[in-house]
Amino acid sequence: MSHNGNDPILPVPSDLYNDIGGIEDRVRQLRRDIRVIRNQYAELRQSPDALRVDELGEPIAPTDAIGSAEHPLQWAEYHLQDTSEAIDSAHQSASRLSLTEAACEHREQQLEQRQTLIQRSR
Repeated sequence: MSHNGNDPILPVPSDLYNDIGGIEDRVRQLRRDIRVIRNQYAELRQSPDALRVDELGEPIAPTDAIGSAEHPLQWAEYHLQDTSEAIDSAHQSASRLSLTEAACEHREQQLEQRQTLIQRSR
């Protein structure tokens, strides 16, 4: 391991693992949010007589407007499933990493040196 003063301070693999877990949680929540909206559009589809469409664009039936909103949401939800699976795979691999003892010690020294430089510059 190099002890050059210009070496980057290595990230802690467990921190990266936790970051990936946070991304997994956000993707899962996004998928739930999309599912809720899609279910609400399904409810609207059951009452087409209660809906109208503005006259700002091409004429379209309310049920067609619902479909035009639902299809991209369905596509997004489908691709978020792929995203979730990819992130899960990364998470599994990330769980296997850790710094060596020497790398941990070197990192701690770098952090101490950085803190000393910051205090001197104040």
